[in-house]
Amino acid sequence: MKGLSRTAWAVIAVVIIVVIVAAAAALTYKPPTKTTTTPVPTTSSLIFYTWWATEGKVALNHLIPAFENQYHLNVTPTIVPGAGGTNAKYAILTLIEAGKPPALFQVHYGPEMISYVEIAPQGIHNFVNMTPVAQQIGLFSDAVPEVLQAGAFNGTLLSIPVNVHRGALLYINLKLLKEYNLPIPTNLSTLEYDTVQLAAHGVSPWMVPGSDGGWDQLNLWEDIFLSLAGPHVYNEMIYGVIPLNNATIQNWIAETNKLFLNFTSYDYPGWQSLTWTQGLTDLAQGDVAFQANGNWLTNYAYDFLNITIYPAVAPYINWNNVTIVEEPFPGTQNYYALVIDSVAVPVGPQEQSALTFIKWWASMAGQEIWTKWKAVTFYNNVTTDYFNTPAQWYDYKQLLSTPEQNFVYQLSDGGLFDDVFAQLDSGLYTLQQVGPSGIAAWNITLATQMHQEESEWLAAAKLGLGYLGFPGHPFAGYYPPWVNS
Repeated sequence: MKGLSRTAWAVIAVVIIVVIVAAAAALTYKPPTKTTTTPVPTTSSLIFYTWWATEGKVALNHLIPAFENQYHLNVTPTIVPGAGGTNAKYAILTLIEAGKPPALFQVHYGPEMISYVEIAPQGIHNFVNMTPVAQQIGLFSDAVPEVLQAGAFNGTLLSIPVNVHRGALLYINLKLLKEYNLPIPTNLSTLEYDTVQLAAHGVSPWMVPGSDGGWDQLNLWEDIFLSLAGPHVYNEMIYGVIPLNNATIQNWIAETNKLFLNFTSYDYPGWQSLTWTQGLTDLAQGDVAFQANGNWLTNYAYDFLNITIYPAVAPYINWNNVTIVEEPFPGTQNYYALVIDSVAVPVGPQEQSALTFIKWWASMAGQEIWTKWKAVTFYNNVTTDYFNTPAQWYDYKQLLSTPEQNFVYQLSDGGLFDDVFAQLDSGLYTLQQVGPSGIAAWNITLATQMHQEESEWLAAAKLGLGYLGFPGHPFAGYYPPWVNS
């Protein structure tokens, strides 16, 4: 073996000296007192993704400061505007798919939530299971059962409801009907009659805006269909299992298409460039008579138009100072179309703070602040009308009195998977533009998307999330076919 050079011996000597010094330092080093840094909530804001840009934003402006003052946690809404979440849903889905979800996000309670589960990197494990949270805050005993069922997947809650909107409503400029001595329509025949008579007087009967991506068109179409087919068949569409080959179903769809094209043929000039909020302004000004939508219009009119909307019942319909009334879409008086806003929490470093916010929001203390300005509460024991408008109180009382089998979950606002929702929006917008020649293409779109809806539910069933409701208590008393097989 060749002997080591002087240079090599020098290097070894240096290394030995370094090791000895390091060892001595380790023996004499006294570590500083260990400190645990607890994040200060006010410096780490909870980012909340939402599409509440109008009446929901007003409600948030009342809710968040009250929460922050009590809990010293900071909540920052990130608002992605778009009716019914038409834009926000895809922003949230993109963040989840990338593994960078917000601390919490708005989602329609119901089938829509499964869209987020399907795209999340770890599926259901990316989200906090809200079932024990709902139990902890008393929702299983104090909430309207059908509301809780509408967003439970085989007994599992992945979000917590924060309010209940009522869909399938018709907003009416009452002064216009009185001016031309026309009846308040309570069935489709009277609605057709009023439409023709108003047009004969030179009034634009309908407001069906087009700048919300087809969402307003889907609102109108589904309301007509609910009036004709009833809640059971409507709920079959939620699962994509509506028997489209059935002759009766085909007749209902054909009649729905016919009435949809009839009403939209009387749409307000320039409808293509209008949103639902602009449409409501035109309705309030008496430029149009009818707008089909949900009771977020009631809150918007109160917040931004200084108009109080009343239910279309006595004594309000006899008052001369009432401009707008709301009623269940003609033919749906016995039904209740649920549109439930909820909040989901992705698993992550801020989940405990996010849960603190949600628990308070869904408590009665939070509800009295929030639903005074938006929708109604889901609690079944409210005896004092604390809402801003008589219409809210009326909708709340009807929520309590509607039989189980007469509930539906509105297709246009959470009742469909996000991809199906987008295709139906687009298909109906095109149908209105094209007219009767577009019926065949629309029917193909409907059939294709119902098949897609069913396939996505079957995928959810493999995850144990295959229906809305709880074991023994399905939503609206209905199990989809794969649960019984």
